Amino acid sequence: MRLGELNPQRFFLDAWRDLDAEAAAHRAEAPATAKDALLVMYIFAVVAVSLILQEYFGGPDTFYSLLTFVDDPTSPARAPIRYALVAAVFKPHGGGSAQIALITGGYYELWNLAYWATWRVIGFLVIPAIAVAAHPRLRFADTGLSARGFSRHVWLYGVLFVPVLIVVIIVSFTDEFSTYYPFYAEAHRSLFDFTVWEAFYVAQFLSLEYFFRGFMIQPLRRIMGSSSIFAMMIPYVMIHFGKPFPECFAAVIAGIVLGTLAIRTRSIWAGFLIHVSVALSMDIAAILQTHGVPWR
Repeated sequence: MRLGELNPQRFFLDAWRDLDAEAAAHRAEAPATAKDALLVMYIFAVVAVSLILQEYFGGPDTFYSLLTFVDDPTSPARAPIRYALVAAVFKPHGGGSAQIALITGGYYELWNLAYWATWRVIGFLVIPAIAVAAHPRLRFADTGLSARGFSRHVWLYGVLFVPVLIVVIIVSFTDEFSTYYPFYAEAHRSLFDFTVWEAFYVAQFLSLEYFFRGFMIQPLRRIMGSSSIFAMMIPYVMIHFGKPFPECFAAVIAGIVLGTLAIRTRSIWAGFLIHVSVALSMDIAAILQTHGVPWR
């Protein structure tokens, strides 16, 4: 275990210097061309479109509007969708409205958050994957999906996660923490609620890591050098707007650390495991502090 790699100068400055040297070598081999500029524009355009679609179509208002549209009893054409929705998901006694069944059935918040998580998967994973497949200069192998680099640095995950876990345990005793997490307020109600919510939660974290630490950084590293990390950090911080101030501010540091880690390992998997481990720890700590284990 090479703990010397965690020296701040070696972990950050040396990695950034090597990255800038790699970008300089790339420019020396092939001086900046329109193709490089177009690739940068292409990736950032995809990023902008993805974030816009999630902002305007991935929220609770859109989910309610969609449910109302499907559940319109005046539209015979939507009746098969409405009845299938009722029968397959909500199963109200005696039939009836899908909207009423969803709201009164006690799972409206869960499906609302599932809709949000699904849009995160669409925006952070599906859209960039389509963008990679459609561009002749992009390959999935170059977007951080390989576990080869991570396997050589798996020890970094454990070393970085332990201090974060200690901080999570400490702050879990604060009222702001226990009232904000989990996002799904009924996650403590049963194992079903907890498991379904965490499954969607993990899926959106995988998508998030691919989007920011894979799709954004990896293809641009040879063109922008270390600047690719800081360019990624800005929209990454912005998606934390609305969360508690300490967490939003910490996203600046997390974006730089996770971005540097992704560059060093050439992989998104270390960042994904850290992100998921922290998120699950926060949810579990908050539930234990307020309601206890969801054993049912």
